[in-house]
Amino acid sequence: MTEERQIPKPLLSGIIYGEIAYWIALIGMGVSIIGIILYLIGMNQFFDPQVVLDGLFAGKDTTVIWQEAANSKVLHGHWYLEILAKSDAIAMLGISICCFAGVLGAWGSVVGMIISKEKPYIFLVFALIIAVILAMSAGGLISVH
Repeated sequence: MTEERQIPKPLLSGIIYGEIAYWIALIGMGVSIIGIILYLIGMNQFFDPQVVLDGLFAGKDTTVIWQEAANSKVLHGHWYLEILAKSDAIAMLGISICCFAGVLGAWGSVVGMIISKEKPYIFLVFALIIAVILAMSAGGLISVH
């Protein structure tokens, strides 16, 4: 006689977060791979790859590497949006899309908790706090440095 196992049903907020984060991250990885392939074949690069590698292996500061490899001052924020014709900017766009997947997923889970009236409500409060922090950091309003 076999016992039937009870498998818990996943919460709606978890399903929403997982689906949003999965598909958007998958798109972001695809964009990054395209940018990396274009970069590796030497197509329209913003950074000189040899200077970047030499600087990394020499242990130089990232600011110095940027200035030497790009022949420009260090650009902050979403610098890649201004130069999307460059292959390394396309790769960076893909990375930012992957990061944005977490932001949208967090907001989706908040909405899922609200519409399904999941309990306990402390999880809704934490999810809302996390979603606000992620959105503010993605928008450049808060930073670690």
